Amino acid sequence: MDHVTLQVVQHLHPGGIEHLVLNLLRFSSPGYKQYVVALEGNKVDAIKAWPELLPFKDQLFFLNKPTGKSFTTVIKLRHLIRKLKVKVVHSHHIGPLLYSRLATITTSIRHIQTEHDSWHLQNAKQRRLTKWLLSSNKVQLVADAPRVALQLERMLGRPADHIILNGIDTNYFSPGHQLFSRQHLCLPLDKILIGCAGRLVKEKGLDIAIMALTQLPNDHHLVIAGQGPEESALKQLASQYQVSHRIHWLGYCSKMRNFYRAIDLFCMPSRQEGLPLALLEAQACGKSVVATKVGGIPDLLCPLSGILVESDLPQLFANALIEGLKHNKEVSIHNARFVRDCADVRTMTTRYESLAF
Repeated sequence: MDHVTLQVVQHLHPGGIEHLVLNLLRFSSPGYKQYVVALEGNKVDAIKAWPELLPFKDQLFFLNKPTGKSFTTVIKLRHLIRKLKVKVVHSHHIGPLLYSRLATITTSIRHIQTEHDSWHLQNAKQRRLTKWLLSSNKVQLVADAPRVALQLERMLGRPADHIILNGIDTNYFSPGHQLFSRQHLCLPLDKILIGCAGRLVKEKGLDIAIMALTQLPNDHHLVIAGQGPEESALKQLASQYQVSHRIHWLGYCSKMRNFYRAIDLFCMPSRQEGLPLALLEAQACGKSVVATKVGGIPDLLCPLSGILVESDLPQLFANALIEGLKHNKEVSIHNARFVRDCADVRTMTTRYESLAF
C-alpha cells in the first residue's frame, strides 16, 4: 500500500517554502506518494508564472481560494483528501495549518505542521490562532532550525516535536566556473559582484544592501535575483543614491546555480527570516556569506567564513562585506562541505518520510 502525503501551501509562487515543497516531491522515496495543494491560484497561471512546476503538474492541485476566509475551500480540501486517499497532511505556515486542521478535524488523518519562521507570531491574533490550532495531539510540530524551535517555544508555550533542517540538492548546487556563469547571465567580467537573492519585500532588507553599496568602491557591484512588490521602491532608492549603474536586476532567475557561481560574495541583509534556502545554496556553491543575526541564519552559517551582523545598520553591513571579500579561494571548499554535511535534501526528505509513516 502506498504512503500518501498531501502538502498544503498558501500558493505556488517562487519562494523558499515552495522550492522546499518541490524538493520533497523530487526526492521522495519509491512507495511514498506526494501531492501538493495550493489554497490560492490555479494550475494554468501558476505554471505559466513558474515553469519549474511543469514536471510536477500531475501532482499539483489548486483550490482557487477567494480573498478572506472561505468555508468552501475547507470542503474542497476535504474532498481532495478523500479522493487521493491521503494518510498524512503536511502543512506549511499558518493559513495552510488552519485549513488543514478544519478539513481533517473529524478524521484519523495525521498532521505535520512545519514552521519556517516565527516572526509572524509577534502578531497577537496569529499567535492565539496558532496556539489553538496546535493544541491537538494529532499535530506534530516541526521547526526548520534550532533557533526557530526556541522562538516557537517562547511564543507558543510548547516545544517543537522535531527539528528538521531545510535541505538542498548539494549535487546540483556546487562550486563551478565563475567566468562562464557571468557570461551566461550577461554580468560584467571585470567587477567584484556581491549577490542577493529572494523576494523583493521589506523583510529581506534589500534597501540596506543598496545603502551599503554606496560605501564600497566603484568596481563593487550588486546583483539581485528575485521579484516582488518592493522592486520599484528599491530601484528608486538606487537612483536616489546614484548607484543604479552598479546594480544588476535579474528578476526571476531560473539558473540560480549560475547566479551563485558568478558572484564573489553572497549577502543576506534580512530583517526577518526562517532558515532561507538561499543561504544554503550560496554556501554549497562555495560562496562565503555576510548575513544578519535573524531567524535560523546563525544555525547554518559556516563558522569558518560566515560573518554575522545586526540588522538595519548599512555602514556595519558595508564593513562586513569588505571583510567577507578578503576570504581566500580555499574557503570555498569548506563552505561547500559544511552544507553537504548538514543540510542535504536527501537527509531532509528521509526525515520527513520517517516522521510521516
